[in-house]
Amino acid sequence: MPQRNLKKLEEISEIIKSAASDAGLNPDVYKMIDECGKIIYVGKAKHLKNRLISYTRFNQFANRTKMMVSHINSVEFIIVNSEIEALLLESNLIKQFRPFYNVLLKDDKTFPYIVIDEAHEFPRIFKYRTLKPKGKTFFGPYPAVSALDETIKVIQKTFLLRNCTDTYFDRRDRPCLQFFIKRCSAPCMRKISKAEYAENVNFAKDLLNGRDELARKTLAIQMNKAAKDMNFELAAVIRDRIKAISEIQSRQYIQIDNLTAIDFIALGSNFDNFSIAVTFFRAGKNVGTETFSIGNAVETEPAEIIESFILQFYKNMSPPSAIITNFELKDADKISEYIKISTEQNVKIIFGQNGVYRKILDTAENNALIRLKRECTNKYENQLQELCDLVGISKINRIETYDNSHIQGTNACGVMVVFENGAIQKNKARKFNIDDTTSQGGDDIQMMRFSLEKRFKSKRIPEIPDLIIIDGGKTQLHVAQSVLSELGFSEQVKVIGIAKQNDRKMGDEKIVLENGDEIVLGQGSELLSFLIILRNEAHRTAITFHRKKRSKSMTKSALDQIVSVGSARKKLLLEHFGSAELVKKASIDDLKMVKGIDDRTATAIFEFFNKAKK
Repeated sequence: MPQRNLKKLEEISEIIKSAASDAGLNPDVYKMIDECGKIIYVGKAKHLKNRLISYTRFNQFANRTKMMVSHINSVEFIIVNSEIEALLLESNLIKQFRPFYNVLLKDDKTFPYIVIDEAHEFPRIFKYRTLKPKGKTFFGPYPAVSALDETIKVIQKTFLLRNCTDTYFDRRDRPCLQFFIKRCSAPCMRKISKAEYAENVNFAKDLLNGRDELARKTLAIQMNKAAKDMNFELAAVIRDRIKAISEIQSRQYIQIDNLTAIDFIALGSNFDNFSIAVTFFRAGKNVGTETFSIGNAVETEPAEIIESFILQFYKNMSPPSAIITNFELKDADKISEYIKISTEQNVKIIFGQNGVYRKILDTAENNALIRLKRECTNKYENQLQELCDLVGISKINRIETYDNSHIQGTNACGVMVVFENGAIQKNKARKFNIDDTTSQGGDDIQMMRFSLEKRFKSKRIPEIPDLIIIDGGKTQLHVAQSVLSELGFSEQVKVIGIAKQNDRKMGDEKIVLENGDEIVLGQGSELLSFLIILRNEAHRTAITFHRKKRSKSMTKSALDQIVSVGSARKKLLLEHFGSAELVKKASIDDLKMVKGIDDRTATAIFEFFNKAKK
């Protein structure tokens, strides 16, 4: 992705609004294009106009989305006739252009299949690793190659199917080694009839399709007949076949309407990093799990990420009969229809809420999180080392980032966000309620002091950070240094500030060091991008907490002071009249019209407000 100067948000907003003015309220596909003419994102929307306008609400975005929007130079869209057509077009465009900000699988994996080639009079069984094999009976995929190899080995020993090529088969003038070690019935030398060999092929297919009970019953009948006819050698062979089936086919763990090919897809997330694990069940048996990294996707909704993954994954993979996901997909029916059009296979997509499905999905999600943790540990290694060199310490294990939020000093709050073990630890974030006396007049300095004092005086947070990042310049930095010095932490904890410059462009921030030096790292700096991620997470957390606090305070009204009006009646009154002001103006008769408000309560409410007026 080429680096470029970030446009002013006003200019980008005008570009988007101009495109939106030509768009309609119908399903369409759109392309975001940078100044080099490169497509950086492809999306679909049920209501294109609304979706495009949403991109102008810059402050509500996650960091990756902000970066994507900042690179927009033009927007193009393609009109389609239906949501399915939009899905197909979006998928094809992503495959063709591989846009930087779309969900792109980092792992270009192919998995092997077991194939039975029935084009020959004596079908062969073999391993096949590529896309879905055309014109052949196939079973799989098998992510665990060892499980596939063992399955073929047992089937050869049990049903004596050949695995040699047709050319090798045609040139034989005597049985090969496979015959003598009892892994082939030597059909090349006609040691077995076509009918008997075909029966063995059908047994193998039943087994691979999960119909093991049918194979067992048929073989049991044959074994009993052979024993009754005193053919004990044949009975022993059939007995060994039944035992071999038990080796390869464990107890059926799951089954959905007799479907035996099921993929469990689980998304794991850590802050804005994502990984997906797919657990494959074939013939009711777990045949392996694979994990996949998700690239620079701007999608942050789990369902959207899984949908994009499915659309890409099953372009190169034979789909199962059912897909079970750990998040409910809004467009599950559309995705199923898309797969049917693309592969001519019917697929059910099911949200695995509970039971054995949830159990398997939880295990898959743990696998995704393990991969994510491993990747995140090393993801910021270079940035952390550069940060150590910048602040003059040997190692950074824990970073705490602080920010405040308020409106003219009201409903003020502070937050602390923690970066540890290679990722932001959301469960370790802390929120500080700041009282009106401290926040009076919107004094950011006193609010920052309040949050830091509360955090470092608290015995509930025993961990000591290596570095504190303050959202602000020299003044805020000096306050933080003062608090740490007063509380005896100045020798243990380093502090830096990150502040926007006068043009307030994202990417032009300056870093303020403890000695007062100011450094501009530049828009191409990986360290600056890392620090902005931490700053933005603190900012987002502070705004979210402030909004909740403000919303809670706004629900308080004069109605709370009336003894006979509890929360249930208050809700009824506000729903009926729309506001506390209109409740104040209501007559007794008006109040009595509200369900749940009797004569006595209506009179009490009316008298309360009218006495207050007097």
